[in-house]
Amino acid sequence: MDAPGQLPDDHLILDEVTQQLATTFQLLSGDPDEAAERALAEIGVDTRTEAALLGEIAAAGPLAHPDRFEQSHRLAMRALEVLDRDGWKHPVLRRLGPFSGAAAGAVQFVARTIVRGHVSNVVHALSRLYARRESQSQTASAERRMLARARIQADRLTLGYKGGSLPLPTVLIGGAAVPVLASIARQFGAVKGQGPLLIVPLGVILAILFAVLAWVLLQGAGLAHRRIKVTLDPSLAALYETIGHCGNPPRDDSAAIAAAAIALTALAWFGVPIAIAIVATFL
Repeated sequence: MDAPGQLPDDHLILDEVTQQLATTFQLLSGDPDEAAERALAEIGVDTRTEAALLGEIAAAGPLAHPDRFEQSHRLAMRALEVLDRDGWKHPVLRRLGPFSGAAAGAVQFVARTIVRGHVSNVVHALSRLYARRESQSQTASAERRMLARARIQADRLTLGYKGGSLPLPTVLIGGAAVPVLASIARQFGAVKGQGPLLIVPLGVILAILFAVLAWVLLQGAGLAHRRIKVTLDPSLAALYETIGHCGNPPRDDSAAIAAAAIALTALAWFGVPIAIAIVATFL
């Protein structure tokens, strides 16, 4: 009878390790090409995924619905224009008194950056996709002409839709601000024996700034995601359907911005108070 906690004799880990070592020795011995073939044969594969890949390759024609491609392309181009121009405007926010205007402007800035960055990514993705499908078309075919025109238009649009990027390292910069403020407090407050009295208000101010920034990022990301979902996603899904076998359309960065906002909120609620308590004990 096996001792408690011990595997049965016919399922020892030692046997598995020995078998793996023997297999490795066999693969490394003999002809290198044959060893490589044996090694590849040992790799586990998902036959359903491979079948799907072969199905993508075997798809007939560069366009699934060539008769509807130009219509869906025009609709997607129109949606991109509207989203880039107006998709980030007029957020609906709570009344914040004298800060309402500043809050709306900050939220619009975040939403505009996300929206225009997404528009730029979509245009670049379409340009690449059109070029690839154009290369798969028969010479002088109607599909090749349609794709060439669409690819030229997308290439031109990449010059106008440059997009933008939010300073996501703000989260890291904000985290680095805690020891910086502590150093300032030691240099200017500790001299007068009032280090704790200085670091606590500075920490409170920093926590408030983090909370405000997190709120702005979250509101802007929510606004951008909603406008993209309503304005662009349906027409882009229709375009990808007419092209066929081309994966999924690009996704916007609102989820990453929302994650940054949550991280800032956690930093404001937990990180800054803990940092204040640690720093104050040494002042």
